[in-house]
Order: sequence, then C-alpha cells, then structure tokens
Amino acid sequence: MMAKKILIAYGSRYGSTEEIATEMGKILEAEGIFSDIVDLKSRGGPVHNIMDYDGYIIGSGIKMGKWTKEAEGFLKNNYPKLKEGAPLALFVSCGLAEDDHEKALADYLTKIIEKHSIEPDMFDAFGPLYDLSKGSRLGFINKKIIKSMKKDSGRVYEDGKKYDYRDWDSIRDFTLSFEKLLNG
Repeated sequence: MMAKKILIAYGSRYGSTEEIATEMGKILEAEGIFSDIVDLKSRGGPVHNIMDYDGYIIGSGIKMGKWTKEAEGFLKNNYPKLKEGAPLALFVSCGLAEDDHEKALADYLTKIIEKHSIEPDMFDAFGPLYDLSKGSRLGFINKKIIKSMKKDSGRVYEDGKKYDYRDWDSIRDFTLSFEKLLNG
C-alpha cells in the first residue's frame, strides 16, 4: 500500500500559521503520511496537480478580521478541484481564539465556509503567537497595536518577549483527528 500524501497549504502573516502548518506536517509524517507543506504567499502561483493529494489542510492567519488573500483565494479557486472523497480541514491562527474560541470559529471559519460554499470535514481556530522581540515579522506598528489592545484587557506585554497562546496539544489532536479521517 502506498503512503498517503496530503497538502498542507497556508497563508501566514507573521509566522504563527507557518509554524502550526510545519508542526502538523511533522505529526503526520510520524504517522507515515507524506505532507507537502506549501506557503501560498511565497509560492506565487497555484498548486499543480491538486488531484495528486489524498487530503487537504488549509490554514490562514487573521489580520483585521480577514484570511490572507492567498489562502482565501486558494480555497475559492481550488475547492471545486479537490479530489472527491479526500478529507478537507481548515484552520486559522488568531488573537480572538485566545479570548473567545467560539466567536473565532464563527467569525473566521463559519463565515468563510458559507461565503465560498465549502464543506470541510473539520475546522478549528488556534491562538496566536505575539512576537514582540526585535526583528520579529510583526513590525513596530503592529507591536504597538497588540500592546494597546491587550492592555485594554488587563494584560501587559513587554517589548522583547514572545507570548505564545497556541495550544499545541489541541493542534496535535486536530492533526491526529485528520489522520483518522484520512485513513478512515
């Protein structure tokens, strides 16, 4: 029996979604499943041979309440082309998931599913990584916005530190649930 091959495609703004996608790939590869991990932003074009995959995981970071244009565009353009019967999972990494998981699901997954008439087998929202260290992808203005927003919630964020709100156990469970669907 040939090993299963899945596509993990993502749009990351500051690296959190990229790290989640990479970890998902490692988890699946430990289960004997080959994962093709694709950064939709840097790839600059469509994924060729979309029908070659036995399953799909598509993820996006959220900024200003929106998926990355690359991840949303990939879903819109490729959902009709996905291999019939192959499982599809969607995920986002966002600050809202840290504070109100159900609202994050409704605002960032249910809405995109309805907007593009997508029928995923599973979906979830994971918390963010706020990297306020020097040289992080966030940049000066975004760091100030995060610090200001979180200050309103009673949290104090310091320059030079990382605040990781991703629940790696939940990410692992999500990925292993996908593996069960794939090998169902």
